[in-house]
Amino acid sequence: MEYWVLLVTRNGQNLITKTLDSILKQTVPAKLICIVDDGSKDETPLILKRFLNKFPKRIHIVTLPDKGFEVRRLPHNFNLAIKEVERLGVETRYTMISGDDCIYPSDYNEFLIDKMENNPKMVVTSGDINNIIPDATPRGSGRIIRNSFFKKIGNKYPPYYGYEGWILHKALQLGYEIQNFTELRYEHLRPLGKEHKFTDWGLAMKCLGYHPLEVLYRCVKYVLIDRRLPITYFRIALDYFIRPFGLRNDPYFHPFDEDLRKYIWKKQIQKLIL
Repeated sequence: MEYWVLLVTRNGQNLITKTLDSILKQTVPAKLICIVDDGSKDETPLILKRFLNKFPKRIHIVTLPDKGFEVRRLPHNFNLAIKEVERLGVETRYTMISGDDCIYPSDYNEFLIDKMENNPKMVVTSGDINNIIPDATPRGSGRIIRNSFFKKIGNKYPPYYGYEGWILHKALQLGYEIQNFTELRYEHLRPLGKEHKFTDWGLAMKCLGYHPLEVLYRCVKYVLIDRRLPITYFRIALDYFIRPFGLRNDPYFHPFDEDLRKYIWKKQIQKLIL
């Protein structure tokens, strides 16, 4: 059940202590917690230093210069952490991805890794967030990834819109399984979308090759069925249908490989027909 934790933070002074406490109290402890501090200007570095002094063998910190908030930098920071753990010679079967604003039950990782140990085809899992309608696919924070699978697809995240969805669709395309265990709940302390305002969702679906009807269906479903704010999903639709025309020189707006895009398109057509 060996795993390491990849945690990215920026100005998380009000939340990161609770997150780290919950990770450190897991019934199956992480072999290493690698934290990338993306240029925090608040008390986050001091908090991290206290944790490092208390747990020098369990925590490793990578500190980056302040370049302002930029959600698109996340895949770069993920890849930086992966390379750093490789440099340290830490080898595990699994990786946990976490933001700095989550509180996990003490058996969270034990539960998920046990499910994956008993099903070799299951390569990405997560629990779900309290107080919201359950999702069908694994969450971003709280996600557990099987490292042998991730190495098979390159062992790094593509620096494009849609990188979090990419790994899920790639797993399904290759015949693996993914699952969100909705009975396993954790606290997500920041409101979803507070930092990035969902500005990358529509562009992510465009890069991944989502069918236009699938995009419209999701926007309508989230508003009418899940009772989410309409303005958010109007923005997602706008980003998918209109905004790409002005992003030809944006290096993050890049289509994923054609085989994956065709796979996603075909699966979504089949779902819409049924």
